[in-house]
Amino acid sequence: MKDTKIDRYIDKTLPNHHYITLELLRRNFISGESDFDLYLYDALFEELLLRYDFKTVIVATNYVATRVKQQQFCSEDGAKIENLYAYFRSSITFNLRKITNQIDFDWLNDDYD
Repeated sequence: MKDTKIDRYIDKTLPNHHYITLELLRRNFISGESDFDLYLYDALFEELLLRYDFKTVIVATNYVATRVKQQQFCSEDGAKIENLYAYFRSSITFNLRKITNQIDFDWLNDDYD
């Protein structure tokens, strides 16, 4: 007897990945070994695009991906990045806040009397 519960999921086609996720794949920033990881990036970009415009997300993505690759997937202190998705999410979120002036720099408000 064939297990029909499993078969009904095997024949389904998975949804396409987000344009920015595919661009990270094309640039060899991430690998396509696991669709599960790719869907994390898809969800991240969908979430970011609810808050920021497309061009700003593209600029921040390009900056973070380029910097991480230049540093050979190591953090600023030279340690190997263990969880690329978590590192990327944190970095892009910080950079988007910085680009859109959502970060309050206390030193700008200092009185110099």
